[in-house]
Amino acid sequence: MADFYRDFLHQEITERPRDTPPAVHLAAFGKHPAWNDHMEDIGLNTLALLEAKRYLYLQGISGQIDTGAWDKTAITFNHWLLWHRPGEILLGRLLASSDGKGRTRYPLVVIAHIINLPLAAALETCAPLIDQAARATREAATPATARQAIAQARARIAIAAENAPDNPSPIAPGIRPDIAPGAWARLYHAIESQLHQFGPGARAEHPACRQLRLPPASARPAHNLLWWSAYWLTQLDPRFPCLLIAPETSPQWLDFIIGEPASQHLRCILCDLDSNPPVTDVPYDPAPYITQVTNELLQGSDVTSLPERSLFHLKPPTRDTALDIIGTRAGLAKATRPPSLFRRLFD
Repeated sequence: MADFYRDFLHQEITERPRDTPPAVHLAAFGKHPAWNDHMEDIGLNTLALLEAKRYLYLQGISGQIDTGAWDKTAITFNHWLLWHRPGEILLGRLLASSDGKGRTRYPLVVIAHIINLPLAAALETCAPLIDQAARATREAATPATARQAIAQARARIAIAAENAPDNPSPIAPGIRPDIAPGAWARLYHAIESQLHQFGPGARAEHPACRQLRLPPASARPAHNLLWWSAYWLTQLDPRFPCLLIAPETSPQWLDFIIGEPASQHLRCILCDLDSNPPVTDVPYDPAPYITQVTNELLQGSDVTSLPERSLFHLKPPTRDTALDIIGTRAGLAKATRPPSLFRRLFD
């Protein structure tokens, strides 16, 4: 089995020259009315997509359904998911669905594996097409038309990815979370206490997976995913894959998962705000030094509230470097280390 921290969302990019155009793969799995049980896999032709199905569906969602964790929830599957590290992106939709016998506990998942495209371009140009693909696939009356919907959508997304422009300033000024200073301190306390093993230059080979619920940065899920992705690039080491899950409907939040997830880390998908509030809303007073550092970081933030540097005082991507990584092909190429150097960090 592949090593998650070494290989996940990193194998494809290391095999491609930096100046090659983006590559797009599109897959579907889960429940669909045209099949009497779980649908046949469509388009699962990369290791990242195969691993995504295992982590998200076979272990994560299935495990939570088997435990009865979601039996009384009023929330239904209607989510965006983004799993990425520089160079490779998994971007997809979870939609409520059913099989041919009317069973509705599992979702339909339509997910794209996008290689060598900046994140801002993927969210701006590819996300709407992925959403259309998911809805068209769910409406397909037969297995053949479902496969056709995925094939046609993959071709459209590939064209959009190849023609997507760079955006050196990908975060518009109006995109920012509405967080009071005291709430920021609670977030930085959680980062310092729970995510230090993922900090810049972290040496842990297999740090324990962590999950945090966060307030939205925008009413638009794509902007929400973009802002928080940029934020985590300023705080943590970019070599760790980050998973973000955001509901399409109100009320809104964003679940952040870093590390190799087990089933319990995916329970958040169908948890409401009462059972799983954002870390910024949990009432407690952080230590004075956290408050001091928080004030320093807020003073160095720009108009979008992105901090200039990391809580950990080491050298992660700065804000400008983070924006360059998610906004431009040149910035992404700089962040994509050669395979030999990257692998030495993990071996």
